[in-house]
Amino acid sequence: MSDNTYHYDVTITPDRPKKFLRPVFDQCQRQYFKDYVMAFDGSKSCYSIKRLPQKSFDYEVEVPDSGGRTKSFKIQIKETDIPEVDLASLRSYHNDRVFDKPMRALQALEVVLASNNHALGIRVGRSFYRKPAEFYDLGDGYEMYTGIYQAAILGEVPLLNVDISHKSFPKTQSLIEYLQECGIDTSRTIEDYYKKKTLLQFLKGIDVVYAPPASFGALPKKKKVFDIGDAPAKTFFTLDDGTKTNVKDYFASKGCILQYPSLNCITSGSTTRKIALPMEFCSVAENQVLNRKDGNMQVSKTIKYSATSTNERKSKIMDLMAHFRHNENFFIKVHFRLLPPPELEYCGGKTARPYDGAWQLADVKFLNTSKVNQGHKWAIVYENKGRPINAHSLEDFKKAVQRTAEQVDVRLAQEGEIRGFTNIDSVLQDLAKEGYALVIVVLPNYGLSYSSVKQNAKLKVGILSQCIKEKTVLRAPRDASVIHNLMLKVNAKLNGTNHKVSEEKEAGLKKLLQPISNVMFMGADVTHPSPDQRHIPSVVGVAASHDAYGACYNMQYRLQRSTVEEIEDMKSITEYHLSVYKNYQNRYPGHIIYYRDGVSDGQFPKIKKNELGGIRRACAQAIRLLFSVHDFLTQQ
Repeated sequence: MSDNTYHYDVTITPDRPKKFLRPVFDQCQRQYFKDYVMAFDGSKSCYSIKRLPQKSFDYEVEVPDSGGRTKSFKIQIKETDIPEVDLASLRSYHNDRVFDKPMRALQALEVVLASNNHALGIRVGRSFYRKPAEFYDLGDGYEMYTGIYQAAILGEVPLLNVDISHKSFPKTQSLIEYLQECGIDTSRTIEDYYKKKTLLQFLKGIDVVYAPPASFGALPKKKKVFDIGDAPAKTFFTLDDGTKTNVKDYFASKGCILQYPSLNCITSGSTTRKIALPMEFCSVAENQVLNRKDGNMQVSKTIKYSATSTNERKSKIMDLMAHFRHNENFFIKVHFRLLPPPELEYCGGKTARPYDGAWQLADVKFLNTSKVNQGHKWAIVYENKGRPINAHSLEDFKKAVQRTAEQVDVRLAQEGEIRGFTNIDSVLQDLAKEGYALVIVVLPNYGLSYSSVKQNAKLKVGILSQCIKEKTVLRAPRDASVIHNLMLKVNAKLNGTNHKVSEEKEAGLKKLLQPISNVMFMGADVTHPSPDQRHIPSVVGVAASHDAYGACYNMQYRLQRSTVEEIEDMKSITEYHLSVYKNYQNRYPGHIIYYRDGVSDGQFPKIKKNELGGIRRACAQAIRLLFSVHDFLTQQ
């Protein structure tokens, strides 16, 4: 690695669409900087191993678009105020006893390491993806891509942290093939509300390649879908000469008879200038990144695909590193030991030891449950419109809940009510007035969302809710683990404690925990708005335990200045959590263990100073003494 690199600002005009920025820079480098090794960040910066002969350059370059036409761009490359970046500081960081990491050098290294990968993969965040050799279907029109996650870190020497990552991409196929996979009859117009809604959930915002028939004499073009229209014969538009026609007749006039004349058109263009395209000429564009949440099927299949042995995971990482042409040095080897999972203790001293991340709840009762003489009043509610869930399935589910609750000692009332609703807000309001402690909400496969239930239950009404998907309800009576997992959540929400770590059978753990008994666990994160919504404040969330086992938590949130990572009101938040802990335990905690997510290397010193300082000031004021605060700042 060179001891220095040189930093330049890059300005490309016009700077839209962003997909052209990298091709413009690459073309400029090929034309004017053949003898220089340069790395571009894809936006506004580049680095060069050798210093460029001038401080500033202005050029004009042309690059082709997807239709074969050339577009002209102006590009300016200009030295920054301090162009020289000291890469040697990455090697000498530990020996120099400098506590602030050389962030400029790290940033330069990140750009250089990522630069070559763009030609070999598709970038999403810190990962670069490629289509795997073996096709893996995720259902609903998606397939699995595997990628390499990489980040430069500073240990005793500069290291590249690599891991495998997985992401769903839309499957490259014709829209007719997609419809047939979904079981949709392509010979008829799609009129069913749920089928149309499911189809639009996949297609809206997606890029399709429209390949006109040969008689049109036109090249394929990419179009973005924003709606599903009517059948070609019912989709009218006006020609340039003022004649009104429909899509079916227009294609016939061009010598093309539609094979699927009844199938809906897709709508592209804009709301002011709509373009209707027959589906039979459209296919899903390849390698497109969608920033949308995966469905339950995609999540489930992704987890199943990615859950591999250590050796298989390593083999996949090495294969990806070879593909992306990283150097072929062997991994650094370190000594390690595999820690066995601790035993979990339930009521009556019964224990269970997790194996492969799971354990059985058969024949055990929860450690502590909320004691109510007649049991907690509870209800199951479901959306009673469209195609409601079968009544017998709901009754079977209710019996399974009652049976399992009795087994694990969760005190629910003997009879839970089953109630349909058309408005979630109204039914939650009614149940709260009638004194119900818990509502199990069956989420339909389409329509009502988890977030809307939680907003109504928590923020508007103030009633405990537990959501479960309709398809999960249908299999729950046949799968005991579903109801057991449900009871784990329900008992915690009713202020119970499911289990604790068994200290008596774990001598090493007992020795470790004895010096730090009476602990309050705190966890914090800050959620920021997207870059185009900087007027929206950032949201702070801080949770803290108030029981002896770290199982029961209370929460505080704050709104603060947008994009500010350090929590500004930490002292006030901690004072509240200390008071809650004292109310439950009749004493203040002897120790605080603080977990903090989402902190980068550059933010660590400031976060540590400000937030731990706020915690210590709150402790000093509330308890009039200082005690041990252990901090664990984690980053996913």
